[in-house]
Amino acid sequence: MARTVVVLAALALGGACLRASDGPPLRPCILPGVTREARCFELTRPENPDEPNGRQVSIHAAVVPATGIRPLRDAIFVFAGGPGQSATELAGNVMPLFAGLEARRDVVFVDQRGTGKSAPLSCPDETRGKRPLPEVLDEAAGAARLEACRLELTDAGVDLAQYATWIAVRDVEAVRERLGYGPINLWGASYGTRAALEFARQFPGSVRTVVIDGVAPASTPLPVAFAFDTDEALASLSARVDGGLRDALAVVLAADGGSHRLVDPYFGHDVEVSLSRTQRLGLVRGPLYSPSLAAALPVAIFRAAKGDLQPLVGLGGGLSAGRLSTGMHFSVLCAEDVPRISDEHRRAVQPTLAGTAVIDEYERACRAWPRRPVPEGFFAPPTFSAPTLLLSGGVDPATPPRHAREAAQRLPNALHVVAPALGHGVSTAGCAPRLITQLFLKGSLEGLDGGCLDALPPPTVFTEPRP
Repeated sequence: MARTVVVLAALALGGACLRASDGPPLRPCILPGVTREARCFELTRPENPDEPNGRQVSIHAAVVPATGIRPLRDAIFVFAGGPGQSATELAGNVMPLFAGLEARRDVVFVDQRGTGKSAPLSCPDETRGKRPLPEVLDEAAGAARLEACRLELTDAGVDLAQYATWIAVRDVEAVRERLGYGPINLWGASYGTRAALEFARQFPGSVRTVVIDGVAPASTPLPVAFAFDTDEALASLSARVDGGLRDALAVVLAADGGSHRLVDPYFGHDVEVSLSRTQRLGLVRGPLYSPSLAAALPVAIFRAAKGDLQPLVGLGGGLSAGRLSTGMHFSVLCAEDVPRISDEHRRAVQPTLAGTAVIDEYERACRAWPRRPVPEGFFAPPTFSAPTLLLSGGVDPATPPRHAREAAQRLPNALHVVAPALGHGVSTAGCAPRLITQLFLKGSLEGLDGGCLDALPPPTVFTEPRP
């Protein structure tokens, strides 16, 4: 009976039984949406890597242990998007991807510094949840809240310049070392692809395989890419619609002005709002992330061109990327993207629908945001030898295939797979989970065939019923 108890205990602990006795104390914890008990711990790290004895921050990580009794040492590490998302808060969405791997591999979620429970750079009003639509659309109030957030964080002693990607990935390597893993498997999506690429660039010996979905390399400033990528996605949608979508869109994005009586899509009560051109473009762009929502966008645009903005506000205004750490978001972009925006960039985006509006918005926000120089190597296309699977949605308005093609050019062991009909995020669709499982199991791209994603059809574009 005693022997049976020992065996059952080993099964219950799973991957946690591999931890060395001098490793970090792992306490039981629950991750949102994950049915199995995880193991959490904190690792203390210097906020400024140049001042190891200076201000310290706590890095929070969670391990979902392998279910088998002989876990392998090549765990899976998850890199969240945003920038500003918490990896541990996304665990419930990500864990199903690894259903075919969890018997022998731990899955590790590290809240990147500035997010989740890792010294979060949360602004005071982030816990309020949804705001009434007039407050959401009040650009002056939003700018004032961001400035108040910056002042509050700096007054609390936070050095906002120390939360860039190239510093944050060093925390992840420290977690890997502390847990005693060998080379690990990386999975990252959206901004998480930038972090995963930087981790592999700095620590190539710590990487076994890489999957990056919706690739956002550091080489192109995000506010610049925004303008071109939005135009590309809208052009793709227009090509599928009969009759005048471009003309209707031009009417919707015409000069600012006028107020509109609408129903708040979240609270359900009548409100009167004024929508700037940039805000209208944001409402158009939001549904493009998901082809199923984009299928309803043409009708919303046609209705908006006739003066009825309710469908467009309902379709695009209720979207959310999940909870973002605002302070971390701007610490990353103000250090890595905005300083590299040139006059040439501004001239290049001028003919696009967005023009310089997004660039202007980020430049205003970053004017007083603390930052430190980023190493030049960070912006060069990374080169490492680990087998790398790059996934792209063919109609993704944020990270279209051209970004992944750029990253893949310098990777000697890479496979780029495009799902023509998909938007932002491919990993959970069709055969993509099987491709990811195959790579992580074999540690090789051999035999991977992404052609199975070609067969996924685009949603049928919705047309308004005629009387």
